[in-house]
Amino acid sequence: MKKINLKVAVIAASCIFYLSAFVSIDGNDEKSTKVYGPDDWSDYKSWYKITTEPNTGDPTGFLQGKHKGTAAYRDIFINEVGKEAYLNKQFPLPDGTIIVKEAFKNKKAYDAQKGPELTIMVKSSAEGSEDTGNYIWYMGGNGKLKGTGMDTKWGEFCGSCHAFGQAADYTFMSTLGDE
Repeated sequence: MKKINLKVAVIAASCIFYLSAFVSIDGNDEKSTKVYGPDDWSDYKSWYKITTEPNTGDPTGFLQGKHKGTAAYRDIFINEVGKEAYLNKQFPLPDGTIIVKEAFKNKKAYDAQKGPELTIMVKSSAEGSEDTGNYIWYMGGNGKLKGTGMDTKWGEFCGSCHAFGQAADYTFMSTLGDE
């Protein structure tokens, strides 16, 4: 039986430990450790627009006055990270996907593009909670009101409806935009 060089064994073990922090055992890509904030969605208007026309009314049946209610005009945008998966309906969406919903109180506000309420969904395995699909929800473009899992105020508020969209990765987008 050959002796194992202790120095080589320590280096090898260190490399394996270091790599295991970034790559899962099943070979998935790196796990994000990024912390998200308003700078990550400040240019959302340049992203892929999911809604070909603004949606209004209650397209999901779960609105109940949220997102400016049934009179609102809403547009939804998705960043490059999630665009291809969305277009190919490959759920779950990848880590780093950001979805921004604009809600205007009525058609006049929409036409003028004045005063939208922004709600943001960020897919983050580092910050999100498994009980809500690893999403973080932000209320408002400044990102100050934030929720993750069902044990947080905003996570429960958003997650209680978005749980009905679990088959499409907690989104209601599978029936919107290009088919």
